[in-house]
Amino acid sequence: MSTKSSIPRNVVVLGIVSLFTDAATEMIYPLLPLFIATLGSGAIMLGIIEGVAETTASLLKLASGIISDKLGKRKTLVVIGYSISSFTRPLIGIVSDAWQIAIIRTMDRVGKGIRTSPRDALIASSVSHDIRGKAYGFHRAMDHTGAVIGPVLCIATLAVLILFFGMTDLSAILRTIFLLSIIPGALALLTLVLFVQENTDGLKSGSGFSFMLRSYDRNFKSFLFIIAFFTLGNSSDAFMLFRIQEAMRESSTLRDIIMSVPLLNTMVNSFTDEHVQKQFANILFLPLVWSFFHIIKTLFSTPLDSLSDRIGRKLVITIGWGLYAFVYLGFAFLDSLPEGWQIVATFILFSLYAVYYAFTEGAEKAFVADAVAPHLRGSAFGMYNFAIGIATLPASIAFGIIYNAFGGTAAFGMGACISFISMILLTFLVHEPRQK
Repeated sequence: MSTKSSIPRNVVVLGIVSLFTDAATEMIYPLLPLFIATLGSGAIMLGIIEGVAETTASLLKLASGIISDKLGKRKTLVVIGYSISSFTRPLIGIVSDAWQIAIIRTMDRVGKGIRTSPRDALIASSVSHDIRGKAYGFHRAMDHTGAVIGPVLCIATLAVLILFFGMTDLSAILRTIFLLSIIPGALALLTLVLFVQENTDGLKSGSGFSFMLRSYDRNFKSFLFIIAFFTLGNSSDAFMLFRIQEAMRESSTLRDIIMSVPLLNTMVNSFTDEHVQKQFANILFLPLVWSFFHIIKTLFSTPLDSLSDRIGRKLVITIGWGLYAFVYLGFAFLDSLPEGWQIVATFILFSLYAVYYAFTEGAEKAFVADAVAPHLRGSAFGMYNFAIGIATLPASIAFGIIYNAFGGTAAFGMGACISFISMILLTFLVHEPRQK
């Protein structure tokens, strides 16, 4: 275990693996709501796809965390998980119906579920407790860097397909991008296999097999309950992209702004129909917004998660949840703004949303690592992810149903209210754990 303030090699390499993986994922993710729409589906199907996928992942995070404690090994499960995701994700490019996307997204999340808890436990075992928040923040920053690269690769691929290969069929363009995402995924797997070292912090095979909540104290269980409650209002990020696409799908302002850039103008003018031009403007805009979002995450993840090492995990998480509530209120009223202001508001809201992530992602994981003994960390991360996953499916499906029945204002407003209540519960029911 590292006793220095610098980030250990194992954490750096795992960060590079996440960078490649997120580059592959984010080539696809910002275009997924549009692709689902081209297949004739909408908010409810999006909620089902994302809810089933994320819940499957979280259930497997519980199982893989427990198994990694039992086996006394982390890396094997991490490799299996990344392998499944890297080779199933691109198959979205060959689907003919939205329900098939649900199967592929679920398999992608199966891979994520298998790898996440052992990987997080591996990071915890590779650093000393006094830089744990910093280490998780660094890992998230690398992850977000990949998520910046992914949309850039997406736009670059769009340009090549349209300008050099003359493709004008939107569906075929999207499918080609999805298939090409296998390249960064394969690079992630190669880096993991060759350069990440096993580290279990002295954990022996057969130790630490714990599924029962009674193995953990009341404070940790209260934290899990509140995390699950917060997740009920934390729908898939795909709904934000869906909200933007819905608010701006007929935006002449967005099309005109994009066409003011010479290269983008040429790409848009490849389509003669005005409606298709506006659709394509959305296809360009969503990856740009998504990349900008992850740039902010990358810049702030390490410093804000390091802040939890100094002022406490709970306070940092609470601040983040407050930002989340504000962002959801903003998205609730996005469609009521004039066209030009919608574009400005989108960038402001995604900036704040990125800072929310920077406050909470590493701090929550550091809280888990602090709250339990080392031999139970894999299981504890599994419990943490299970708490999120058990609420993700009803959250996304309910969000989709409310969105479909009452509109985005009601759905995002509900999420903001749940976040505010969660802040109150965390403040009064959970205390700061002593670092282990």
